[in-house]
Amino acid sequence: MKLNDRIIGALAVLGGLGIIAGTLGFREIPGQQFGSAFFPRIIGTALILAGLVQIRVAAAGPLAQVGDMLTGRAGLQVLAVLLAIFAWVALSPSLGFIATTAVLIALLALIAGGRPLAAILTGAAMAVLLYYVFARLLRVPLPYGVIESVLP
Repeated sequence: MKLNDRIIGALAVLGGLGIIAGTLGFREIPGQQFGSAFFPRIIGTALILAGLVQIRVAAAGPLAQVGDMLTGRAGLQVLAVLLAIFAWVALSPSLGFIATTAVLIALLALIAGGRPLAAILTGAAMAVLLYYVFARLLRVPLPYGVIESVLP
């Protein structure tokens, strides 16, 4: 899919506005000339300016063109990845990180044409590996489920 640069510019403007809006609640640091919001606001302003320039100089034409990559089986695979993201967000609070991640990785591997046993083993191994990297090493809070309760 090819997007016109006007869309990318508009997304950059929205992203810059979002960054600046996100810094409105930042506290000022006593005794410091620049607060914690200073640099994010510079980045947000730069994104807005770059997006406006991109919108201004973008070529006229269709806003989007669907290429061969998004038709047929390849299009269904792209759709499956997008649906997997939404499914993970919806299911992980109740099933937990490991179970949700294992099932979705295995399903995506099957949709991509993998063999069933290899897909299941890959899903399980990647889910456990990702859990240990993020939850144990990096201490990122992940959704807790039944499997996580029995792990050391």
